[in-house]
Order: sequence, then C-alpha cells, then structure tokens
Amino acid sequence: MAPAESPSPAADAPDAPASPTTTAPAPIDEHLFPRYEVLKPNVAFWTKVFSQWSEHQSAVHSTQYPNKVFELLDFRGEARELSAGQLARYKADAESDAKARVDRLLRQVHELRNAPDQMNEQQRRVYQMFADVRSDNRFLDAVGTFRAQRGLKERTAVALETSGSYLPEMESIFGRYRLPLQLTRLPLVESSFNVDAYSKVGAAGLWQFIPSSAKIYMRLNELVDDRRDPWTSTDAAARHLRDDYAALGSWPLALTAYNHGRGGIARGLRETGGSALPDLIARYDAKSFGFASRNFYAEFLAATDVERNWKQHFGEIRRRDALRFDTVETKNYVPYDTLRRLCDADDEVFRRLNPAYRPEVIEGKLYVPPGHVIRVPAGRADAFNVAYAKLGSSERFDAQRSFFLLHKVGKGDSLGKIARRYGVPQAAIKSANGLKDASKLKLGQVLKVPPREESRPGPVVVAVGESKPTLTRDQTVAAVTERVRSEAAVSSPRGKRVAVARLHKVRSGQTLGEIAKRYKVSVAELRSANGLNEKGHIRVGQQLKIPAS
Repeated sequence: MAPAESPSPAADAPDAPASPTTTAPAPIDEHLFPRYEVLKPNVAFWTKVFSQWSEHQSAVHSTQYPNKVFELLDFRGEARELSAGQLARYKADAESDAKARVDRLLRQVHELRNAPDQMNEQQRRVYQMFADVRSDNRFLDAVGTFRAQRGLKERTAVALETSGSYLPEMESIFGRYRLPLQLTRLPLVESSFNVDAYSKVGAAGLWQFIPSSAKIYMRLNELVDDRRDPWTSTDAAARHLRDDYAALGSWPLALTAYNHGRGGIARGLRETGGSALPDLIARYDAKSFGFASRNFYAEFLAATDVERNWKQHFGEIRRRDALRFDTVETKNYVPYDTLRRLCDADDEVFRRLNPAYRPEVIEGKLYVPPGHVIRVPAGRADAFNVAYAKLGSSERFDAQRSFFLLHKVGKGDSLGKIARRYGVPQAAIKSANGLKDASKLKLGQVLKVPPREESRPGPVVVAVGESKPTLTRDQTVAAVTERVRSEAAVSSPRGKRVAVARLHKVRSGQTLGEIAKRYKVSVAELRSANGLNEKGHIRVGQQLKIPAS
C-alpha cells in the first residue's frame, strides 16, 4: 500500500468531472522495451484491436500469425436492432461459421497448392495470405488455429478517460520503486482501467491479480480484497513486476511472466536454452504457453502506442482529474458506516475511496479492524480525527464480532479437505461444531468454519487465501455473525418469533414502502423484522430480512 502521508493529487470525489488536460503518455525507452522483429506483425494486429475495430466487429484471424485476418465480421447494424442476448448469440454463430469456412478453404487450398491457377477467388486469397510461410503443410497446419477477436476501440477510449483518475498516483508509486513509468499502462491491457473488472478465472481489479499471486503481495481474506483497491493493488503490481524483472532480467520476459507466471517463463528458458522472449516464441511448445502468453508483450506495446497517439485514433480524449484524498488510521474495531459518517461522505464516494472491503464489512456484520488506513475526501482528515476521538463505546470496540463461514458438505468432502480449503485447523472446525467423530460427516450437513487467524481480533489483517471459496452445486458458503445465528427467525419487539422468507439487498432509490409492496408484506412488518424505528431509514447495500407473508 502507498504510504499514508502521500495523498493523490486531484479531484474531490470519485466521479469528478473530466479535465480538458491530458496525462502525458509515459515515455518509451526501446532499450528497456525492445520491438523485436518477430513481434511487429503482432503489435500491428493488436493496435487495430485497441484503436480501429469496434466492440461490434470480430476479426477472424490465425493464432499462429495474428496479423493474418481472414475476415472482419461487422455486427454494428445488428447491434442497433437486436437485444443483448440475441446479439450475443448472433455474433457467436457468425464467428463459428467463419472459422468453419476458413478451415474448409485451408483444406481445399492444400489440395490445390501446386495449381494456384485452378483456385477460385476465396481460395486464392487464403493462398496469398500464407505466401510468406515456408512449409509445404502450411495450410493444413493452420486448420483449427483461427479464432475471433472482438474489437476494443470503445473500451480503450473509456479506459483512457478513466485512467486519469489513477495514473498520477500510479506513476508516483512506480517511481518510488524506481520502475519504468510505462509499466503503469499495463491496465490498458489487463482491465481497460475498470476497477470492478472480474474475470471468469477469478482475476480481479485494475491489475487482474489471481488469488494465488495476490496473497503474496496484498491482503486477501474475509474482510478485505485489496485487488479491488486501485492504489493498493498498484503497489502490489509494482512489487510483483520488480520481482519478475529481478528473476528474469528483462522487461519483455517480466511482462510475459506477469501473465504466464515467473516459474513457467524460467522453465521455458531452461528447456529452450534461450535468453529472450523471441526464443520462447520460436521454440517453447508447452501447452500452457499459449496464445495469450505469446501475445501479452505485443499487446502491451500496442496499447502504449495507441495511448501515445490517442488523438489520431480517438480525437479529443478528456481524461478525468485524479482522485484526491487524505488518509487516516483506525485505532479500534469500528463499523464501516461509522467511518463513512465521520468523514461526511456519501456511500458511493466512500466506497470508491475504500473499495477493498467485503460486503460483510460494508453491511456491518464485521468491523473494520484497528491499524487500517482509510481514505477520506481531501481536506477532511482533521475533522474525521476530531470526530473519531469523540466516539462512544457503542461505536468503537476492542474485539472483532465473532463470525463463521458456513460450508455445506459435498460429495467427497472430508474434514481435512475442508480445513485445507479454508486454511484453518481441523481441531478448530471440530470444536466449532461439537464434532466427536470427524469421519461421520453427512452429505448436505452444514458446518461452521471459524475464520483464519488473520481475521480474528488483532492489529492489521495480513492476507492469505482466496477471495471467495469456489461455489459448486453441492456447496454454499456464506458469512454469518454469532449475533444472528440463524436468518430463519428474528425476535420482534413484542417477543414473538418472525419467520424470515428471504433477504433483500437495498438498491439505489428504493424505499421501505416499495420493498414492502414488492414482497406483499406491510411496512410495519418489515420494520419489525429488521429492528428499524418509525422513520425506517435504510441505506444502499443494506440486507433486509423479508418476513414470510
């Protein structure tokens, strides 16, 4: 994490207006970031992806030779006419048809390769496309290698605008580590500067850390996921890239390792006897070193080229002003909403400045621990500290709220397997559930899993483990507090038991009356089930218990 005394220079709130000025593109040092001849066609291809082709265009191209584009499919007309679901299916079908079509042509051209005068127009175009490849089987070798790459022009334009919110502080962080500032443009490739980006393989945030890498460089536990914090994750990315460079000795290799893994790149160099990225591209045949890894450095070069020539590609780009904030530090266990109130920020501003906290913390089920650095709007640190000093015992605490994760026993589960999955001792799970014979777990049984040590009362939380346990059909995981042992029933002021049918997460603009009407219950019943007073104040993100009607 960046030092607390280094506030970011710029705008007062996360959604600050765009500035007419632009953040200057990072200078390129071609000694540090060489443009290998073998990669020039790849860089040219990715430059088109980032700057020319729309999100509603798909380039059907060879994975062996990315710049060999068989067909550019254009769906911009359909995008105006079809629903999102219809358009997605239409695109997928058209891309599949195009790949099948090029495979048929490749087989036909292979048969006619020695008689090009007998080829029709389409066959001749494919024949000429591979004229520079010196192999008699070049056409058959290309069968099954074509893929569809959708354009990123719109997303890149938005990324360049959004990047202004973060780049000044990102450059400051990389500067403190004495790293090339050009590296701060890697999120153009990784996430398009979308702080909420989350991939299908579980990578999150601007820098798209996967859990296994994240746990080395930042906090990742039941309370926080620092991957979602653009400033903290930038500090982690700087250290990650620094370590990659120290191990591999060049920035092309270090950047490729950021995608492929440091150990995998080192292994590839050993197996090929190589010393540079072109050696891996030419001779490393490992299945894991696929299209994404081979092209990652070329994508990075292309993205930096597009940023440097932004006006040529996009016209006037109005980058947002950088976010400005001050930092304070907690000294006790404090509810998240109390911290938000002390800095006089609305929900959205406070969340964008402190995006790492998990829903259980935001919703008040767990407290923000002591020693946590909190960002507050610029100029409000002193007022925050004065108000914090006046907090009573009902709003700051000496211990964390007790909580468990719930694990539904699935097929093949054992106590040891469950303990390893959550990173806690078997004895702790046995104790929490009063288990005498751990070998007699039942399919469907719900076990309470205590938190890992780093999430229990103590100073700063240190991260290990995954952000979210993987959900399967037979497993459900939920964070719960000891105070609410069951969401199935709560006590009403009259001492009666109120059955709870479901939970509702409050969205922006919703009122208690609207929510009551939706679930066909009275406002009074809703207030009673949730311990709300007559005013019935609710906040965005709050979980309301809906009584059974």
